[in-house]
Amino acid sequence: MTVLHELISRASTPDRPALIGDDGTPTTYAEFDRQIRCVAAWVTARTVPGDRVAVVADNSTGYAVLYYGVPRSGRVLTLINQRLAPAEQAAQLAVTRPTVLFGDPRYLSALPATTAEHIVAFDSAGWQAAVSGDPHFIDVAQPEDPAWLLFTSGSTGVPKGVVHSHRSLLAAVRGTVEGRSVESCGVYLLPFPMCHIAGYNMLVHHSTGSTVVLTAQFRPEAFADMVIRHEVRSCSLAPTMLHALLGYLERSGRSLPTLRSVAYGSAAMPLDLLRRAIDTLGVDLHQGYGMTETGGNVTFLGPAAHRAGAAGDATILTSAGYPHSSVEVAIVDAAGARLPASEVGEIVIRGAQVAPGYWPDGIGATGGWLATGDVGRMGRDGRLYVVDRLKDIIVTGGENVSSREVEDVLSLHPDVDMVAVVGVPDDYWGEAVCAVVVPVAGRHPTADDLIAHVRSAVAGFKRPREVLFVTELPLTGNGKVAKAQVRTYARSALGRDDVNAATPPPTW
Repeated sequence: MTVLHELISRASTPDRPALIGDDGTPTTYAEFDRQIRCVAAWVTARTVPGDRVAVVADNSTGYAVLYYGVPRSGRVLTLINQRLAPAEQAAQLAVTRPTVLFGDPRYLSALPATTAEHIVAFDSAGWQAAVSGDPHFIDVAQPEDPAWLLFTSGSTGVPKGVVHSHRSLLAAVRGTVEGRSVESCGVYLLPFPMCHIAGYNMLVHHSTGSTVVLTAQFRPEAFADMVIRHEVRSCSLAPTMLHALLGYLERSGRSLPTLRSVAYGSAAMPLDLLRRAIDTLGVDLHQGYGMTETGGNVTFLGPAAHRAGAAGDATILTSAGYPHSSVEVAIVDAAGARLPASEVGEIVIRGAQVAPGYWPDGIGATGGWLATGDVGRMGRDGRLYVVDRLKDIIVTGGENVSSREVEDVLSLHPDVDMVAVVGVPDDYWGEAVCAVVVPVAGRHPTADDLIAHVRSAVAGFKRPREVLFVTELPLTGNGKVAKAQVRTYARSALGRDDVNAATPPPTW
């Protein structure tokens, strides 16, 4: 396969459902391919090569048609996060300047009518015409053509527009099929918003002839219903989603007997959550490490490692696993020099799946290497260990503290449901470690309890000097904690940014 739509047009299972929509309606590979060709022809008649065609919507069959149909026409599918405020969406649309905008009516109605020359709602006659027109279409897409333009989650700052080609996305697909041993002709449930790079999992599973079940939004009860109804065998979940799902299953007494495999990313898996997942679901767990710029995951930690971790080798769970065979991962110092095994530095990645660049004209990598902004080390066994984001390293009293390390320790406390650790300005220490904690329902830990818990496990300078209790943490669309929002709240609540310390509870 050299271009995206060939995953569908060359499928060996034309009568098998390629998709099952949120409403339960199946679409076969043959019918899906017809709709893709129709949309490609419709877009071609209204745009020129290289134009952007945007979408702002919940997950749906129509969204999936655009995933393949727009790149098939030689145009660039621009994915706008439906969870952003209308002003944020409008800003991204102003930067990308789409000729056509598709979407759900409730999102489109909040945007200016001048956003695009053609605006088409999925429930309109215009959309029906787009998917029901003449399916005869001469393919023009080439492997190096830009296919998707999507924005980073912005979990640590302002989202950046990333441009992926057919080639880079398909390289990510091949790497994941290798690294995760994806089942052929299975049933996979995609709970992540399709505006995020996690949507590449649809391509991954279509590459093996599988059926992809779509859900518009992740809700534990509805998720469990879909797994049972469609006999889902595999899915992807952020640890926060898995935590919510397990809580629901434990309260309701329900089980998911067909589920065999759960892939996760976005954050490390706390040991207690791992053991609960194995005990409650009885599934194989797969971790992946990647980012928007890599089109998907580049390293993988498989079921055997997770079972070893659950049995007591907790160190293995701090690893993100091994790189697949088509990508290079290295650790470099501040000057860009490669570091030997076990030394900590910035993670850099090179391979065909790295995005060609940022929108509109930024360069994604220097000398072929992508600087990830993540701190890590390579083990002597060849595994990658992710320490933290560069922006999440807290420098306190001249010592570097990984917020992730402190989070991992706090997540093991029986009274802690969720936690985010950030640095806040401190006149004496420069920065102080601050933990923002969601307690387990009905539990009431104190700051002293949690500080003592951390101090018993790690060096004293890593302990939180401030602890804030909240009822929830803000999450990005792919399940990661939105650290930038947490950091802003913590500084305000503690009066460290010239804002009165009597800050009300956050409304993320």
